[in-house]
Amino acid sequence: MRRLLTTTVAAGLALCTGVLVTNAAPQSKSKAAKAKPATPATPSFGNSDAITEKELQVYDYFLASDQLEGRNLPSRGFDTAALYVASHLAEWGIKPGGSTSGTNGPLQPYFQPFELVTKAVVPADSKASVTGPAPAGGRGGRGGGGAPPEAAPAPAPAAADAGGQGRGGRGGRGGGAGGVRTTEFEYGKDWSVVAGGRGGPPLEAFELSGNLVFVGNGYVVNKTKTDPFAGLDVKGKIVVVAGLPAEIAAQQEQLAAGRGGRGGGAPTDAPAAGDNPAAAAGAGGGGGGQAPPNPLGETCVDFLTPEAAAAKNGAVAVVTIASFQQLTAMANPNAAGGFGGFGGGGGGGGGRGGANGPTYTAPKLQVKPACPVVPSVTAGLGLATAIFAGEKKTAAQIFYAAGSGAKQDSFALGANTKISLKVSVKSEAGHAENVVGIIEGSDPVKKDEFVVMSAHLDHIGLAAAAPGAHNVNNGADDDGSGSTALLGIARAYAEGAAKGIRPARSIIFLWNAGEEKGLWGSQYFNEYPFVDITKVVANLNIDMIGRTKGPGFTDPDPTHVLCEPGEVMLVGPQISSDDMEKTIETVNDNYQKLKLNHFYDAVAPDKTHDNLGPQPRGQRIFYRSDHYNFAKMGIPIVFVTTGLHPDYHRATDTPDKIDYHEILVVSKTVAAVGWVLANQAERPRINEKLPEQLQKDMKTAKEQGWGKLTPVMAPVPGEPF
Repeated sequence: MRRLLTTTVAAGLALCTGVLVTNAAPQSKSKAAKAKPATPATPSFGNSDAITEKELQVYDYFLASDQLEGRNLPSRGFDTAALYVASHLAEWGIKPGGSTSGTNGPLQPYFQPFELVTKAVVPADSKASVTGPAPAGGRGGRGGGGAPPEAAPAPAPAAADAGGQGRGGRGGRGGGAGGVRTTEFEYGKDWSVVAGGRGGPPLEAFELSGNLVFVGNGYVVNKTKTDPFAGLDVKGKIVVVAGLPAEIAAQQEQLAAGRGGRGGGAPTDAPAAGDNPAAAAGAGGGGGGQAPPNPLGETCVDFLTPEAAAAKNGAVAVVTIASFQQLTAMANPNAAGGFGGFGGGGGGGGGRGGANGPTYTAPKLQVKPACPVVPSVTAGLGLATAIFAGEKKTAAQIFYAAGSGAKQDSFALGANTKISLKVSVKSEAGHAENVVGIIEGSDPVKKDEFVVMSAHLDHIGLAAAAPGAHNVNNGADDDGSGSTALLGIARAYAEGAAKGIRPARSIIFLWNAGEEKGLWGSQYFNEYPFVDITKVVANLNIDMIGRTKGPGFTDPDPTHVLCEPGEVMLVGPQISSDDMEKTIETVNDNYQKLKLNHFYDAVAPDKTHDNLGPQPRGQRIFYRSDHYNFAKMGIPIVFVTTGLHPDYHRATDTPDKIDYHEILVVSKTVAAVGWVLANQAERPRINEKLPEQLQKDMKTAKEQGWGKLTPVMAPVPGEPF
């Protein structure tokens, strides 16, 4: 860690922060009496000392109260939190940075709204049926129309109970030896829709039918010259797949073994389940971030998913045979998330939404597949058994080979076997809002440049707890602490501005919505900015600064790193901007003198960085909060945190456990760094050498047109006022 305590740096700091320095000789009493009263010297760090521990406690106790129900997005609890922040900004005289037209009342102008939508399959109107050879004698299985008993995979009780012989089948039509029969299957019990996620097919209504071709796991992989579609005519047909490439299966097992800690959940850059199931399977919480690299390489370049390969070869849909884990979920239909685990809350597969209602997506933030894909459904064993009835391989053989990772040869199913699929989808609109306030700069030129200070206002909502148990994920630390700090900083800046203590550049205070859903709010701010994004000189992002290793603290999770009191972690400046690092160190050495910890200031584990999390990827904290969307725009960033603890993403993250003095000293430090950045002559520079993944994401953001100046839209339906 570099320390810059030289006289030159201290003097430069004084100049850039507006301290008045004079070497003039003392004036005579007569001249002094006639002189105008001297303008008060501007404090070195603005009005940072005005932040108080008491106010921080008040803010956090409100934001983390049970009445806000965990601030899930969207929810009335989140809307209440947004109104709370906006009401303070209005009271303090901070300029609104949100909607400029169509607003209702004094608070909506502080909201930068964006639309949400929930899509759900309509089970009663969604149909699947298989027409194929009838078994000898025309006798159906249980429920009418199963396969011969020997086709059912009896050795797996959970799978057999879940799939059964024709479970959900509504009887066959035609019957008779040598004849054909059509068997219908019930949505949610026997099959489900795979949809959503990066690179995956969106959830849309469709109706189609066709003959079937089995193509192994369906992945086309360039490096191994693997192409299960080779030599097969799949044009106009529906392909059936089972299992995963060995590399992805191994990664999936590794992620499952390393669950827990910040960043285990489905991250923002995660592919769809069909693209990288290992990423989708990561557990441990939300928060968005970046998935581990796909071991097959880059989709549509190094490999094709089954959905993409099917589209390229002219097929019309993919039917995936469910894994054992999916069948277990299928056997427990009351579990949140529904059958299949593919976003079943409504935004993905139309399953049950759990305690927080349906799953929403942000349409304007949806990442388009890198190449064309076809619709995909997941089949339970009853449907699978019907598909492979009379074929050279049974559903049981296909199922167990997929589970063991065995290579399976492709083959076309009989010409008399067809599947018909109809998926009916309903949509409902929702809303989200970032909360934005602005302190305008004092310099006539530099006021058009901006320092953005951010925190995320949302959390993960209600937990599925036992009746009568505490089921509110209060989020007092995640990110009640960051939102609280930002309120304290905003009030101090507003109080200072009222006294004439105003920075040269403008300050944007940004409370992001939907960080837990995939960094939505910060993406929206950067993709559709209401200011010239090239004029944003830095982002200071605050997320989880309220917990420290106090007396008696213990944590059984060896992957967690938590700060001591008076210590703070910096993530990103050593990666993105050495200038930012120098500014932070200089401010800290001359102000709060926190111990600066760079354990997570890396993009890959090494001997001293991020080496406690799941190997070989580590926790990858650099990719896991709202600062990363600013980094994609080439903006110097720092993510300020105190680390991970046992209450992360649990109903035990309550305000009584918060170290409010820690929030105070960190808040003052961030406020001071922001003040210096807003006043120094030159803006911090981005490092010339950046991580490969960041460069790639910067290129993608540019190609997708991020950063075009966009007026803030008028309030969307349902937005609070």
